[in-house]
Amino acid sequence: MTSDKIKDVLQKLGYKLTDFGTHWRTNALYRGGKNTTALQIYKDSGVWVDYVQQGAYLPLKSLVEATLQTNDERTIKEILGGYDFDSPSVPDEKPSNKIEVEKTYPDSILNRLLPHYKFYNDKGISSKTLSFFKAGLATEGGMYQRFVFPIYNNHGQIHGFSGRDMIKNNPKRPKWKHMGKRSTWIYPFYVPAENETHPVQDAVFSTQELILVESIGDLLSLHERGIKNVIPVFGTSISSALTCFLMPLGLKKIIISLNNDYNKEKNRGEIGALKIYLKLLNYFDKDKLFIHLPTQNDFGDMGSEDFSKWLETLGDISLPEKQEEWHNKILNLVKSNDISKSLYKKKYFK
Repeated sequence: MTSDKIKDVLQKLGYKLTDFGTHWRTNALYRGGKNTTALQIYKDSGVWVDYVQQGAYLPLKSLVEATLQTNDERTIKEILGGYDFDSPSVPDEKPSNKIEVEKTYPDSILNRLLPHYKFYNDKGISSKTLSFFKAGLATEGGMYQRFVFPIYNNHGQIHGFSGRDMIKNNPKRPKWKHMGKRSTWIYPFYVPAENETHPVQDAVFSTQELILVESIGDLLSLHERGIKNVIPVFGTSISSALTCFLMPLGLKKIIISLNNDYNKEKNRGEIGALKIYLKLLNYFDKDKLFIHLPTQNDFGDMGSEDFSKWLETLGDISLPEKQEEWHNKILNLVKSNDISKSLYKKKYFK
């Protein structure tokens, strides 16, 4: 059975599929689940696994039976078009060499975080937003006196934490501390809501647009204003994992909105945004990539008028003159050696 025929079977059953390269992701319709990434179904075989239920790899036939709630052979055979998928070849995901297993944490660990939201409430971030991100103050352990955000992976498991320092006037403590393999984070794409939906995923897929920002603080400010199709890169460069994640999403726009350090000798955020832009040009058409920096240093510094201005000018980012402006900035940064010649490729701008 080809992937097209497998896809046809799944769609006839009512499954809405999201393309992830070698496989699709969808909700567990057979049990009424709403998590749009709960099921992983391989395109070449129809083999599937329910990550939320932490189940085993199973044949396509079993998914058909579970969805239709019948094991009538005639009915199943009709749906499958005569193909027998009762004994599948389960994909071997275990490499021959030993690899480091990423540590995960139980959801119960979040009970240790206290809902002391005043710091962010004073910055205009509502308790509702902070509650959605399941964040809170840590009063013990490696994240002591930090406001902590749990990082979820594509299996719905916590595989890291990012904590904002709450102790003032202590130069020995970095502003942000990360626990976990940050280079693998796709945050907050997999953060679940209480009703098992994924608002960030829904926003990305409905708009077919994604905004890349520098930090969780920027994410919170945009989320608070209803802009949820946002992912932070945790710095001024983009990881290979995030780059690969973006490729199969079918996005129409990727908007790079790192910090705008316009009052510094070097605009670190702008340089980082241009480098990300050049890196993504290796994988995306130029007409899908845009740069639109905050009107202030970052989104957390922006008030209502600033956001209105930023949203108004968002429509101008695809204008040829705007693209030419960024190209000229890239050329100047290549001349000053702030961007390497190997990263800049003139062919993209012909």
